[in-house]
Amino acid sequence: MSIISVQSHVIAGYVGNAVASFALQRLGVETWALPTVLISHHPGHGGSQGDRIPVQLIQKLLDGMQSHGCFARCKAVISGYLGGLEDEDTVRDIVRRCQDAGSNFVYLCDPVIGDNGRTYVSPAVERAVRNLVQIADIATPNAYELSALSGRSFSTRAEALAALRIVQSLGPDIVLLSSFIGRDTAANEIDVLVVDRADAWRLSLPLLNYKFSGAGDLLAALFLHFWLPQRDVIHAINVSCTILHDVLIETAQRNAQELCIIEAQDRFDIDVGRFSVEVLN
Repeated sequence: MSIISVQSHVIAGYVGNAVASFALQRLGVETWALPTVLISHHPGHGGSQGDRIPVQLIQKLLDGMQSHGCFARCKAVISGYLGGLEDEDTVRDIVRRCQDAGSNFVYLCDPVIGDNGRTYVSPAVERAVRNLVQIADIATPNAYELSALSGRSFSTRAEALAALRIVQSLGPDIVLLSSFIGRDTAANEIDVLVVDRADAWRLSLPLLNYKFSGAGDLLAALFLHFWLPQRDVIHAINVSCTILHDVLIETAQRNAQELCIIEAQDRFDIDVGRFSVEVLN
């Protein structure tokens, strides 16, 4: 199985393609990482340097991949952080090439817009993200992104589910809310909510009082990997959240600035999750 991952890449640290590629490769997946931007480290740490990847270079890379037969072998596409408006065309081009090659593939859009009450992409990129959500099979917003995409604010689980259904109506069959703390979330817990066309589910994780970067990127990659073989949402979200939570615990215990995926990589060797998944309807 091969996956194309179109995201930012950092030289130092683990966000975007740096975390998604490692996780997927550690799980035995051939991963083709196409960077939208190349920067030294996460901008949130201050002092990062880098730039967008020129469109002309990306097109040359895609043409080379096509001549190598990559798109016919692709089983999934992930898109994450977009460096500019042109990256929408890049993702659409990849999707089209996979379709033209006859690949039976899935497209997951991680709609990177912002977090913690702050938008950190331009209005043009936000529009591009909205457009890509419409052609995605799976979308994985955080709470801020879900509110932006749905046009709804929410403070309860029912309101969050309604917002998920609005985003689902735009196109994706599955929408996963990667983190939510509402008025009805249990104390010291954080909810992960998922909907497909028929059902809705909730998984609660112990809340860790720590600031993480890249957790959403990691969860999106893990969920896609564990969902693809059997299309089983309950299994995929449980195993994914189990691995994610173990990585987060390792990171917090080490007081690390970056996700400790190297140190916690033995936690990837599971096929059963340890959390309860509640059916909500």
